[in-house]
Parts: sequence; structure tokens; C-alpha cells
Amino acid sequence: MSAKPSIPKFALAIDWETSGYSLPAYAAQHQGISFGAVVFDLSSLTPIEELYCEVKFDPKYKWDDGAEKIHGLSREYLQKHGIDQEEAAMELGALILKYFSDGKVMLLGHRVWFDEAFTDQLMQSAGLEIKYDPIRLDSAAIGVLFLELQRSDDIFDAVGLPPRAEHNALEDVIYTIETLRKLKEIFML
Repeated sequence: MSAKPSIPKFALAIDWETSGYSLPAYAAQHQGISFGAVVFDLSSLTPIEELYCEVKFDPKYKWDDGAEKIHGLSREYLQKHGIDQEEAAMELGALILKYFSDGKVMLLGHRVWFDEAFTDQLMQSAGLEIKYDPIRLDSAAIGVLFLELQRSDDIFDAVGLPPRAEHNALEDVIYTIETLRKLKEIFML
């Protein structure tokens, strides 16, 4: 009988706001312009450490006004308040190194492949690469399966989280973790 694989102590939840949305290669045409990242205890779903960055827009990417209406971050605002992609990558890299010394990051996102694509875009801007755990945690899939809902706001509402005033990547990722914690409580009875 083989040994049971160990479950990591920590996972990384991340959410991105972007300059637009394109399929199938999410990050090929558009840029990630803000992210919220939270390292959390995988067993208890307790946040451990968080990071929020706004990133200056690089005009080599496309900008969609519809995306700006959702997140409210303008190119002018990002130029004044954002940091360079490389600096944001270094901040995220430092957070990852602090908690994932084994080199593999289990990633949580709402439509996690989208968040992974923009995370990779950011890290590649600084010549860095994240090694991911083969398991990805996707709150959209969990919402469809257990609540028959897929939009994050609908899922947050269904589990009783208070409405949000604005669309913010850090708040989204905190709500995503809290949603999964509440669902885990229900299903672990």
C-alpha cells in the first residue's frame, strides 16, 4: 500500500482585474492591472497574509472601456498610483517564497485559469516562473456544482456575504475564501 499524498499547509488565492477579456488566451492581448493575493491555511481556510497591487498599464496591451467600467481603474489612475509589472512580480514572488518553500503553489481562483494566466503574465515580466501544484481550486466550478450559480457576486450573496460597494481584487479574493469556508462548514457536518 502506498503512502497517502500529503496535502499542502498553505494555498494561494488570487484575483485579477484586467484591461480586458479575450478568449482563449486571456493574457495574450490584455494586461493584468490589479491583483489581490491571499495566502491561506488550506485546512481551516483562514487567511494568513495578503497582498494588493495596482500595476501601471503597458500600452503594448489592449484597453477595453467595458473592463474599466467594472473595476473603475483608469489608465491615468494606474500611471499615477500603480507600480511597474516587475516590482509587482517581485512582491508576489517574495510572498510565494515565504510560504511555498517546496516550490509548488496550490492556486485558488474564481475561474482559476483566468487568474493563473494573468499571474504568469506578471511573473514573466520579471523573468520569474511559478511552479503550480497539479491541483487547482476553482470557486466557479464549486459554485456551479453546489449552488447552481457561477457569477462570483451571486455566489457571495447565496452564502450570506454583505454586498460590496465596488469591484476590488483583494476584496474579491477574501470573499472567495470566506465563501469556501462557509460551504466547507455546511458540507462537513
